[in-house]
Amino acid sequence: MIVGNKQKSRGFTMIELLIALGLVSILAMLAAPSFAQFIKQERLTKTANELNAVYRYARSEAVKRAQTVMLTKQDSAWLVEIEVADGRETLRQFASNYPTVNAELVNRMIRSTGELNLQSNILISDNDGNTEDYRLCILRSGQSWLGKAAENCA
Repeated sequence: MIVGNKQKSRGFTMIELLIALGLVSILAMLAAPSFAQFIKQERLTKTANELNAVYRYARSEAVKRAQTVMLTKQDSAWLVEIEVADGRETLRQFASNYPTVNAELVNRMIRSTGELNLQSNILISDNDGNTEDYRLCILRSGQSWLGKAAENCA
């Protein structure tokens, strides 16, 4: 037996563990606001992309069917409709999944050539100055693109 030579214990002490947990929690609290902002921006982007996809679907249906397709605003939804013998048939519907995200929807007709009756400039916003809003720009020729709201389809 050797006297004076103690074997060191391995692992963390309770104090070291508490300090590490404290640092991790402080970093998590600092990251939380930016993560919330990221989620808001992603909701806005997703809504803008879905709205653009619904418009492109309506345009392709008009050309494919060789028939006028209506984009009809109903409450906070956009309906893709065609005329049938009994009235109108809804092919697809767009409504934002997020109540904080608004889109300024308008009624439009897409001719069988893919052209619109009027140009459109649709603002997609969540009324939060910290997120970047979008515009769905649609020319009378039928071309569409998503742009930043500040560009105003220029």
